[in-house]
Amino acid sequence: MKKLQIMRYLLLLLVFQISLFSQNAIEFTGYKGNVNSVAFSPDSKYMLSGDEKGNLILWDISSAQKIHSLQTSENITSVNFSPAEKDLALYTTYGGDVTIIKASTREILKTLNKNGNVYYAEFSPDGKQLAIAYTREPTEKEETKGIRLNFIVDLHETSKFEKTKTLRLSKPHDPDGELFGSNFFETYRYNSFSCAFSSNSLYLASGSMGKNIAIYSFDLKTFAPTYKGHSSRVMFVAFSPDGNYLASASKDETAKIWNVSSGGSIVTLKGHTGNVNSVAFSPDSRYLATASNDETIKIWDVKTSALLKTISSLNGEMITVKFSPDGKYLAAGGSNEKVLMWEVSHLLQ
Repeated sequence: MKKLQIMRYLLLLLVFQISLFSQNAIEFTGYKGNVNSVAFSPDSKYMLSGDEKGNLILWDISSAQKIHSLQTSENITSVNFSPAEKDLALYTTYGGDVTIIKASTREILKTLNKNGNVYYAEFSPDGKQLAIAYTREPTEKEETKGIRLNFIVDLHETSKFEKTKTLRLSKPHDPDGELFGSNFFETYRYNSFSCAFSSNSLYLASGSMGKNIAIYSFDLKTFAPTYKGHSSRVMFVAFSPDGNYLASASKDETAKIWNVSSGGSIVTLKGHTGNVNSVAFSPDSRYLATASNDETIKIWDVKTSALLKTISSLNGEMITVKFSPDGKYLAAGGSNEKVLMWEVSHLLQ
């Protein structure tokens, strides 16, 4: 009987160790600062990521090997692939540049410069548009109207990358707007101004007005009613692939899931103990991942809002999180100067 108990104990220990090992992350290193953004290619074969020291690295997912790197002179604030072209990618810098590259060769196809600080850029799902979120200082005339900082999203068509529209999100004396000051500039690296296209390319969301979310309708050519509910700065926004939901991350230590058709908040996800810096839906829209300054990644069930998994002890604030388009992997980066990647099936066992 004693031998049987020992064997059972050893078996349970082995199962625990296997489970623990299966949830260990694959580490991608070589960064020299906070990893601000990570993105997967549309075919899920490659991963692109950039850090605040200007290091842009392309990885092969199957081998976890670096394909090449590119050193820029500026803080890289975001990276993204075009969903319509697997080799077309971009990176943005805090200094104001949006650089379009051929990912496999690092060939620069186009550089767009904004007279300000660029935080984020994203291709539309159909690949026809590019949205660029940035800020710039007000003119003297704008200052007299009470605008302390301009929040702007420029839209470019991707055939020639010519600008087609400018969405001005700044409002004079906006009671729900930002209280600008040193804290604003201290948090720029944490995706503090982002934008996102809906899956049908009909809407563009932007978390640029403090605790509110602006939604622009391309069909109506105007802004929808503002999404209100967060008590502090909205750090990041993302639409679900099925088009039903919008998720937002906030400095109020929560994430929210919104109903796109009604514009109402369905649920507030509580559990983080620090700024929630980024959110990402799984390709099937079943799960939402959140990244936080509390050094954790959490995975939630979208329909039930249940917390399914907390990945902790990551030794750094988590700034960015993404699912691969095939749903197999989850990647995250932050102040630990590395990208961590897990197999989703192992995490949710």
